This record gives sequence, structure tokens and C-alpha cells, in this order.
Amino acid sequence: MNAPAPRVMFFFDGFNLYHSLEAALRAEAVAPVKWLDLSALATAHLYTQGTAARLAGVHFFTAYAEHLALTKPERLARHRAYVRALTATGVRVHFGHFKPKNIWVESLQDYARIWQEKATDVHIVAQVFAHAARDEFDTAIIVSGDADYAPVVPVFQELFPGKRLRFGFPFDRKNKELARLVPASFTLSRESYAQNQFPEAVRLPSGKFVVCPHSWRVPPAAPTANPSPS
Repeated sequence: MNAPAPRVMFFFDGFNLYHSLEAALRAEAVAPVKWLDLSALATAHLYTQGTAARLAGVHFFTAYAEHLALTKPERLARHRAYVRALTATGVRVHFGHFKPKNIWVESLQDYARIWQEKATDVHIVAQVFAHAARDEFDTAIIVSGDADYAPVVPVFQELFPGKRLRFGFPFDRKNKELARLVPASFTLSRESYAQNQFPEAVRLPSGKFVVCPHSWRVPPAAPTANPSPS
């Protein structure tokens, strides 16, 4: 009797992934990357867990920057459109929040307010352990290069010796400590981002469509040298 196909569940750290996408565009802006189909991307990397591996679920962790609603509404609108595309394709989205923090700016000799995303790593760890306890995967892959996940590894291995925890490092976000703790982890390439984009319009359950934001459809133009005066 054949062994059952190993079930693999992906947990995407949205902000770590966002910075990776920005790095991919800076490295070589040859194709759009931000309209990223996470289910397709996860499926494309199942081979890293064996030829028989099957996708057990995709989770995405993020937070809306509501504090930008007045100053940068288009940025918030793009984020909402992307989340709608994800949920329409079966991705489960989990929301954290932004919290203000006052920091001292030496050059201004005054405090300035910044907004920091909170709770993503805690939410991811909680979901990984919850799904493991319910025996809903054989392998969990956290897509992040954040070293804060390092203490999770030995605890997970102790509590769930029959399951595996891996890291999928986003492009340009590989973490040496996590790689040392989990040598079987892997890295996502910028080419894999370009190869796993949504179609321009994604059909919603209502029958309507959510369309890729215009600024995401083409990569930013590469800077050119100033022409010589004629």
C-alpha cells in the first residue's frame, strides 16, 4: 500500500514578502511581480518537499495601512485589490495591525511618529501550531527571512516530532540563522515571482472581477542617463 502524499501548508509573511518583491524589481525590473498568485507560487515549490507532495493550504498574513487612507489612498486601494484576488483563489488571509510609535530624530531635535506593523509573526506561529495540533499538514513552510522565528524551531520539533517545519526564504531575504536551524529550507527566486502572476483580471465569487492595479502591470522604467545638450 502506497504511503499517503505528504500534505504541505504555506504561511506567507506578507511584509517580508513585500520587501522581497521590491528588491526583485530593483535587481532587474524585467517583468511585473507584485500581482503574485500565492497558490500558484506555493504549488510551483511543492517539488522541494518530494514529488508526491500536495498543497494543503495557503495562508497570507498582512495588515492594512489605514493611516495612509488620506495621504496615500491609492496604496491602500492596491493592497485591498490584491487581498480580494487572494481570497478569490482560496488563500486564507489573516490581518494584523499598524501601531504608532514616537522616535527621536536627532537631525530635527524632536520626536517623529512612525507606524509599525504588529503581530504578523505571532499570528503565523499561532496558526502553524494550531494547524499542526489539528493534524492538517505534514510539513509547514513559513515564507519569511525574519530571524524572530528562530526560537520557534526547537519548540515545534519537540511538540510535533512527526511533522516538519521549513522556511521558504523570499528573494534577497535569506537568513543564515534560520538556514542553519533548518538546512532543508529553500529560497524563492525573482524568476518564480514573474512566472506565477495572476491574470490581469481575477474573477470573484460574485462573478465580478478585480483588476491588477495599473502601476503593477509593468515594471518601473530603468533610470536613464541625461541626454547630452544639443
